[in-house]
Amino acid sequence: MSEAESKAESELPTIYVGKKPLMNYVIAAMTQFMSQGADKIRVVARGRAISRAVDVAEVLRTRYLPGIVDVESVKIGTDQIQNPQNPERIDRVSTIEIVIIKKRELIPAPKSEE
Repeated sequence: MSEAESKAESELPTIYVGKKPLMNYVIAAMTQFMSQGADKIRVVARGRAISRAVDVAEVLRTRYLPGIVDVESVKIGTDQIQNPQNPERIDRVSTIEIVIIKKRELIPAPKSEE
């Protein structure tokens, strides 16, 4: 990946998935696409929230914006964090990053009469 691509990746609108209900994250993603004009968004989660992040991407792709958005890439990894109860211990937490891209606009642009 080139330096320009990695800089563009880091500037993507990001939705961090946690414990809130699924639809909160779906609406946040739809807001990014519709109101904010984003062409790509990144959905990020760690640990137990990974399944909810996958659900967010699938609900967007199949139910709310079918044919409009698609999954561009999925990255999985592991973060090492210090255990708050035992500072000498390092815990490993699985992570996921899903990049969702807008394939086409929801409403076609009006035709200009010439």
